[in-house]
Amino acid sequence: MHESDIKQLLDDRITRQRAKELLIALVKVASPQTQLLEDEPLLKAFIASAIEPRLRSMGFAEIRYDAMGNLIATYGAETTNKSLMLIGNAMNQPAATMPNPYAGDVVDGAAYGLPGECVMGKGASEQKAALAAMLHAMEVVIASKPAIKGKLIFTCCLSGETGKHDAIRSVVEGAGVRADMAVLGGTGLKITLGNRGRIDVFVTVKGSPCHSSRPWDGANAITGATEAIRLLLQKVKVDKSHPQLGRQSLTVNHIRSFPESTHTVQERCEFTLDRRLLPGDDPNEAFAEIERVAKTAERFKDPVSGKTYGVEVRLGPYMYPSLVTIDSPVVNALLRASEGMLGKPAETYYSPSAFDQGYLNHVGIATANYGPGEDQHAHTDHDMASVERTADAAKVYAFMILDYLG
Repeated sequence: MHESDIKQLLDDRITRQRAKELLIALVKVASPQTQLLEDEPLLKAFIASAIEPRLRSMGFAEIRYDAMGNLIATYGAETTNKSLMLIGNAMNQPAATMPNPYAGDVVDGAAYGLPGECVMGKGASEQKAALAAMLHAMEVVIASKPAIKGKLIFTCCLSGETGKHDAIRSVVEGAGVRADMAVLGGTGLKITLGNRGRIDVFVTVKGSPCHSSRPWDGANAITGATEAIRLLLQKVKVDKSHPQLGRQSLTVNHIRSFPESTHTVQERCEFTLDRRLLPGDDPNEAFAEIERVAKTAERFKDPVSGKTYGVEVRLGPYMYPSLVTIDSPVVNALLRASEGMLGKPAETYYSPSAFDQGYLNHVGIATANYGPGEDQHAHTDHDMASVERTADAAKVYAFMILDYLG
């Protein structure tokens, strides 16, 4: 199809009213992050009740689930080698203190610095506006009956707030799903070109407990942890920087000690490290350096008792850094779609947040983030998304499908 034909077809069919209906419907189905993470039953119920039936009504005949429970749907004649994957996410922040987190209230966006009507609800600003836009784009494309010669893949992952790649890795490596390029939800109709990655490291310093009136009988784990932190911040190298993404960093972001009792020299002290990675940094190498430095604290003796400490170091969740250029095929496709449907190319930027784009680019699937959503309202009591931007994102997704796969 010619670019002007695609625009005319989509302009007549993609509407703000339908985008609003879908966004409200998705917000009304709770899919929160809990301690069960991807095993939370509400996430699977959300996919089963709010996503799969809509795909089937569109005409998706090939729908399956991987071993974790992530939904994978495909559409198209597959008479060409071209493939495109749209990736949505089910999990959003828990309700916390937000009033009416699942009501789908419609408000005037002007009061919040957003255009037109907005839908409020947990997950609207991050996961659910993007899902609504993807669903609207796909339903319009399929109902319009143009030939999809390539392969369209849509997956709804159970993840969204876990800070790890387990769900998308299950789709790609476990279920064998590949594509030329992939698009994840974004922020404010901008294209994310890159971000730093991250590893979480959990350190436990073990001492010897005793009554705090006799500190010479024990080894205070808090004192040992303080020494371990000093060594880590002093000796772990975080001296590299990137012109757009900024610097490597190492931050202590959580600490607690045990037993939780009064007048007791502490037996155990746990702290968590956030190590930010740049493109080219290997998560395992970064962890190995932290482990090596932290373990040197075992040579430190408690200054009161002279006793030594034990130190355990464990690698937690990690996310790869991501970087694509303006010449990347997925960025080109998004720029072309934005210009074709919205009359201007989308802005590009570099994000402070890591997500699954890092893993996908790491395994060779060219990936960028683009879509509706509002970072400034994410994780707040004003979690919301613009209806206008949700509809505009649907136009861009639909154009991209027809332009690349048609």
